Amino acid sequence: MSYTQFKRGSEWRRWDLHIHTPETKKNDQFDGVTAAEKWEKYFKSINDSPEDISVIGITDYFSIENYFTFKAAISTSKITKSFDLVLPNVELRVSPVTGSAKPINLHCIFNPKIENEITTRFLARLQFEYAGSTFSATPEDIKRLGRTHTGNLKLNDEGASKVGYEQYVIEIGSLKTLFKNDKTLRDNTIIVVANSGTDGVSGAVKHSDFLLGGGKTQLDATRYSLYQFSDAIFSSSDNDILYFAGNGADSKEDVLFKCSNLMPCFHGCDAHSNDKIFSPVDNRFCWIKADPTFEGLKQTLYEPEDRVRIQAFKPDIKNDRFIISELAFEDSSNLFGNQVIQLNDNLNAIIGGKSSGKSLLIYSAAKAIDPEQVERASQRLKFEGYRLPGNFDFTVTWKNGEIDKLSDSSLANKSHKITYIPQLYINHLVERNNKEDLNSLIENILLQDADFKKIFEENKAKIDKFSAEIENMLLNYLQTRATLLDIQQKIKEIGKSSSISVGIESIKKAVDAGKKNSNLTEQEFKDYNSLNSNKVAREALIKGLDSKKTALGEIESEINSMKLNLFGSDDPNDTFYIRGSIDKVTDQLNVIPADLKNVLDQLKKDFDAMVGNLKNNIDKIDTEKDKDLEKQEIDKINALLKPLLLKIEGQQELQKLIKQLGTEETKLTSAQNLEKQFSTTMGDYENLRAKISETLKLRKAAYSSICQEINKSRSDIGNGITLKCNLLFKQDSLNLFEQANKAAIAADHSFYQLFMDGNVNYDRLIEFFAKPLRLKDNKLLFGSADAEFIPLKMRITLDDVLKGLVEDNFELDYSVTYKNDDLLSMSPGKKGTVLLILFLQISSSEFPILIDQPEDNLDNRTIYDLLCTMIKQKKRDRQIIIVSHNANLVVATDAENIIVANQSGQDSNNSSSSTRFSYVNGSIEHSFLNNSSTQEVLLQQGIKEHACDILEGGDEAFKQRERKYSIK
Repeated sequence: MSYTQFKRGSEWRRWDLHIHTPETKKNDQFDGVTAAEKWEKYFKSINDSPEDISVIGITDYFSIENYFTFKAAISTSKITKSFDLVLPNVELRVSPVTGSAKPINLHCIFNPKIENEITTRFLARLQFEYAGSTFSATPEDIKRLGRTHTGNLKLNDEGASKVGYEQYVIEIGSLKTLFKNDKTLRDNTIIVVANSGTDGVSGAVKHSDFLLGGGKTQLDATRYSLYQFSDAIFSSSDNDILYFAGNGADSKEDVLFKCSNLMPCFHGCDAHSNDKIFSPVDNRFCWIKADPTFEGLKQTLYEPEDRVRIQAFKPDIKNDRFIISELAFEDSSNLFGNQVIQLNDNLNAIIGGKSSGKSLLIYSAAKAIDPEQVERASQRLKFEGYRLPGNFDFTVTWKNGEIDKLSDSSLANKSHKITYIPQLYINHLVERNNKEDLNSLIENILLQDADFKKIFEENKAKIDKFSAEIENMLLNYLQTRATLLDIQQKIKEIGKSSSISVGIESIKKAVDAGKKNSNLTEQEFKDYNSLNSNKVAREALIKGLDSKKTALGEIESEINSMKLNLFGSDDPNDTFYIRGSIDKVTDQLNVIPADLKNVLDQLKKDFDAMVGNLKNNIDKIDTEKDKDLEKQEIDKINALLKPLLLKIEGQQELQKLIKQLGTEETKLTSAQNLEKQFSTTMGDYENLRAKISETLKLRKAAYSSICQEINKSRSDIGNGITLKCNLLFKQDSLNLFEQANKAAIAADHSFYQLFMDGNVNYDRLIEFFAKPLRLKDNKLLFGSADAEFIPLKMRITLDDVLKGLVEDNFELDYSVTYKNDDLLSMSPGKKGTVLLILFLQISSSEFPILIDQPEDNLDNRTIYDLLCTMIKQKKRDRQIIIVSHNANLVVATDAENIIVANQSGQDSNNSSSSTRFSYVNGSIEHSFLNNSSTQEVLLQQGIKEHACDILEGGDEAFKQRERKYSIK
């Protein structure tokens, strides 16, 4: 036989604990004339019902006859609908009566294991005093009561039973006495009281005869006594569900005082007719998270808030692709064999003795899913992994059918995510007390939240964009500066245009004076000047044509480069395809919508058309032809100048002046061009500096947006834990801080205004960058006069300074406090707990969390007060797999699935185990006492008994501690 039928532990199933049958003792409205016809139609309604019901409670008043009829119908296949469990539910009427003069409804749901004893141990012992006689609830006594009440001793059995059941009401005190005297019966009974205003406990306080002032009644104590006697409530009221779980109008302490326990609320269809079968009002089905067993139902009494929900849809539904369905060893040897472990969607706890294979199991699962994450964590912990003999594989199957294999090391095939916290990892973080590690850890956890990740990535994209722009602009800035220096040097070599103009005027006067002594006539001299000026102008045109040709080539190259950057390479002869920036933008879309594709196609067509038009227009500009024409004109001018030059050939001084005049006029044109270029380039230089300064502000603002989002939405973690984000730029991260010769800087120097409390005053830094910085004699000049400077170390260039000033060295710094204590100053135990809560609480991703023995260094009070609460909350949203030796982390968190690990040889009774490492799993309600006839130790007892042995040291150890503590 299988160790357990319910291999995933406690799962949500629909239970209907209150359904009647034909021949119910009161209010039988089922279809049919005869009893046989009613049952036949009832079976059909049950079989035809589309509702998936796991457990039903066959209910009748002071009787279980119909329960046995229902079970017999299942065994004879009259009922073909499948149920995991059928429970006997005996409905009682107890006094005092309610405000509507009805007795209170009380239900006793019995363990089917004692079904054959219910009549003798329960119904036969119930007592109803009437007319000087005592009546039990056996069928014969009920008929006797009916005849006694009517005074008709000859009343037929059917009539007598009807009257008897209508009149049979017991005193609550007698019921309490019955259970007090039979502890085994009480242990196998769950008492559920109705809480309606007509036939429930709350109705008792509405009786006008008992009303007192101030909202108190004479029946308050009676009402509380009924609650204290009961285990659960029959009610679908949201107010009742909240109240009896301790979340309603009264505090949890008040509810415990009045009711002794927090209680679950159950609900059923209470069908007395065919149309009501499995059809509760407003589809408020009763969902119970437990094995469909009586022990499973009892677990709801200990976890009323988490184990029962009354609603239309299945609770705690998670995405299949984020749920691990099963773990499986694939091993032909007896090391592991081919064991399969099925997992629960919520909390799976792995327990066992030392070296039993607990950590090995969770490690294998994590490595099969995300080997890169496991390797990083192992390197930090200097853990080399497990070295086991034999050749085995390990498979993780997800709920959507996808598979991860341990043997598949290809990262391309690893598409699933987990959060993996290995053994001692929390200790590692605690002991290192490393701020950088903490910041990295918190940021990685925050990024598991889809909403925050979206905001983070949007701002990070802005930051990357701004950084790229700053880098490009700085490169352009440095090139522009180099161009300015080059132009400045050329101007120095040629001279200023104003000085050249003065020189030209002086030369012209000398030429005018010299022409009087020349052989040239006045007209010839004018012709000579005109021809020479024309020649100079045409030579300048040829230079301009050469520049134009170069510029056109560069424009065409830039456009082609832009096309390549945008659209990538489309040349079929290219060996490697280069993707464009537009391709990278559309990568974020799973499918490119048709309208967007049309836009992109049109953009490429328009761009290609623009490139084509540009090339055609460039091709039309024939600079060589224009140059040839100018050269031809210069040749003509030279021919006209030749006879004039011959006339002044002997006048060397005049000839020299004329030649000098031509040279100076050429220089004047060049100087004017250079000065214009310098002015334009200087404007570009200043604009670039201003633009870089503005972009530096925008980059900082994007970082600040991330901080603001964290401080706005993630500051209050809960349980007294807070998280705050600060934007830092440490002074040691700024190159200028190291480049400066601080030994030569006075304490009150403005240099130190760039820093504050060990960090860069970034707003001041931007203002500093916006100034025209220059370097002279190892001094960084930054003011309007050379008096303001920062002395630098040797061999520091201005390029080094400028590049350092715009580097992105921002840090998002996270500070965590618990009850106003900073994390880094906490004790190791408290710090470890807070870190683990950060792992669980900050992250709101859906993928599983795998944690190996987080309790190391943590005290039990901290675990119970903080960690258990957090795990119980978190398992509703994410699947959790945890290895633990701590009872609080397994039992107090109400783990849905407990996996028990064992290694052969650890127990002398386990010598015949088929594998060296063995595992069994199931729910905490899976229970059976030790069966020593079974050889394998894991199969000798139930999960509950294993948990008690492993986590508590065994039954006797637990009882001994209980006695010593004297806790009742």
